[in-house]
This record gives sequence, C-alpha cells and structure tokens, in this order.
Amino acid sequence: MLDRYFYTYHNPAGDHFLRGRGTFPHVAAIDVALRGSPLWAVGYAMETAVWHVALAGGHLQVIEVTPDGDARTLAYEAGWFQGAQPPVVGVSMIEGTYVLRSDASVSPLSHPIPVNDFEALYINTAGDLVLGREEGIVASLPILAPPYARLVMNSRGQVALYANATDRALRGERMAARALLIVAARDGQIQILTRTDLPGVDIYRGISPFWADIDGDGIEDLVTTVSRDPLGERLRIYMWDGAGIRQEVDGPSFGQGEIWRQPFSAGPFGFSGQIEIASMFMSSAGGVIEFFRYNGDYFQRKAGLQGFSANIINARNLDQTAAGDFNGNGAPEVLALDASRRGVAAVERSAMDAELVWRLDAGAEITTNFAPVELLDGRLALAVGTEDDRLRVWLPRPAADNDEA
Repeated sequence: MLDRYFYTYHNPAGDHFLRGRGTFPHVAAIDVALRGSPLWAVGYAMETAVWHVALAGGHLQVIEVTPDGDARTLAYEAGWFQGAQPPVVGVSMIEGTYVLRSDASVSPLSHPIPVNDFEALYINTAGDLVLGREEGIVASLPILAPPYARLVMNSRGQVALYANATDRALRGERMAARALLIVAARDGQIQILTRTDLPGVDIYRGISPFWADIDGDGIEDLVTTVSRDPLGERLRIYMWDGAGIRQEVDGPSFGQGEIWRQPFSAGPFGFSGQIEIASMFMSSAGGVIEFFRYNGDYFQRKAGLQGFSANIINARNLDQTAAGDFNGNGAPEVLALDASRRGVAAVERSAMDAELVWRLDAGAEITTNFAPVELLDGRLALAVGTEDDRLRVWLPRPAADNDEA
C-alpha cells in the first residue's frame, strides 16, 4: 500500500512490539489539555510527533508536539466517530494525514482496516465481514462476528479475526467467539483461506488474535487465547505456512472463573534474545506479566511478575500494553499499567525470571490505550490519556540532559 496506517495496537499485525530505541525513564513529561474525556490515542511522527485523540462523544482532537516539547492543538472535530470507535490514522504522500471515518453501517465498537490502496475490510452492525470501497460495498460474508472484533493483517495481506460470536458476546458482555477465520481480499472478493471452529464449550477470548513469527521460519503465526471451563485459559498458537495451518500448539492452562489471559506481543524477550510471547494474566487478585517460550512441541511458562493492573472484565480497551527497547539498553521491555492504574511500568526478562526496571507516573488514572511513536531519529516517545482530561506525553530529552522526568 502507498499509504501508511497507524492503530491503537501499534501495527496491522496486532503485535504490540515496536522498533526503535528509547531513553526511558530519562524523558521529558509534557501535559496537553484535552476538550473532553480521552478514550483512545494514535500517534505517528513526521518532523514532529502527532497524536489523534478520540474523546467521549465521538469527538477528535489532534495534538502536535515538537522535539523541543512545544505542544499545540492542530484540529478539533466534534462528532467525528461513532461512539467509542477506535481511530485508524492514515498518512499519504499525496493527501497528507487523515483519519478513517465510518458510516452507520460499520460496527461502532470496531474499525475498518485498509487491505490495499482502494479497499477496506470491516465488520458491519449485522456481524458480516464486508469489503468496501469509497463508492460502496464490493463483497460481504455473513460470519456472525462479535461487534468489537478487530481485524489483524500479516505482511502477506492475509487477515485474521474471530467469528461465530456467543450470545453474550453479541450483547457486548463477554469477549467470546467460537471460530477463527483467516481471509484474503482478492479481485473484489473475500476468500476464506481457513476456518477453525472450536469444539464443545471451548471459546476464543479477547478482541483479536495477533500475527508474529513464533518459530523463526520467516512466516507469521497466529497467537490466540482459548478458554474451557473449568480448566481455564491457555495460549494456543496456530503455526501458519502462508496457505494453511500446519500445527496447533497449546500452552498450559491456568485459572478458572473470572480470569483473563491476554497475549499481546512476541519478541526477543528471553535473557539471551530467545523469542517469547508476553502475556497478561488477570484476575480479581491483580495482573501478572508472563513470558512463554516455544520448545518445538508446546509452550512453557518461563517467567512472571506480579503487581500490575487487572483490566476491567469485559473492557474493550486491551491496548494498554506495548513492547520494545524503551530504555535503549539493547533488550526489549514490556510496558503495562501498574496496580494504581496511574503509572506505566516496564518489565524486562532476567536470567531466571522477570524484573521491574522503571516506572513513570501519569499524574492521574490512565484511560486510553498506550500510544507509542517511533520518532524520525529512531527514538521512542509515548503518550497516554488521563481521567483529568490530559494527554501526558513522554519525549526523549536532549542528549546533554540526564535528569529524570
């Protein structure tokens, strides 16, 4: 595609891993007043860093921050989104920056994803998967998708999503679906590459799977969460060969009842750079960051660290995480909400386990997803929206300034 697109989950594949290196926690903190309660934020970088913030009521506020920390509102649009719809931001060499805007036929809890320069896939209010162009619908497929389902796309342009929603999922009460679809948009048609239906009472939990190369063969695989009462939650990875599923691999099952396991990234988290899956395990007792490693036959839990916020059960914002080399030491960290929900905490793998390496306070409860940005010089910035109607931005400090934020 000619244009680049930016999402609340950082990249089209749904993996929350970022390139670049940061200087965290040695960063400057900048606060920008917002004209409402922030729900979502999406950032990108050109000469400056820009964040598009979705506010309660569907309003949009666009914030620009210069490398020197000067901040201003570039634009404000009332009623831009349907309800709490997450934004997708496009950057075009011809048209400049734009935010995808949906009509009333699109599910207000999801958003379209562009699949080429002229077409986008989306979930409509009836749960159909739709291929559309600016002039109208090209093709549709009835799949009974959950209204909040996100579509994630790998580097081959293949799209994965959950379908066959449970009755409770259709009412927005529980993140649950019984089928996993992988599709491609070709020649004006939606082609189903594979469909996996879970047996019995098994369900997929969460808003979407994500794509990541787990076994190092150069082809992205699909990471999911499967639940079966009373056995609890477990990771399930579908090893993908580009045309079909060649292997299905499970991790251990943990917990039962009102618990949640959310895998959100895969990268070289292991102490010696081994590929591991980072996951948040959440229950009424709190959140635990976990790391799992594939050994050729199954996934083994290698490390875990307690003390993080448990996402509100059934909350649709599952993007309050990120991963990457935020402190610039050559090893990636995993970012998550701390137990107070006011701070961003960074976890790094040690030789035997995992440890907290830095934390930054936002000054109030964080209400949006994490919105990191890779700046033009390759350094990382991060923004979050807060309950007191601010956008808190952390930017790299000048090299000569070593003071902590």
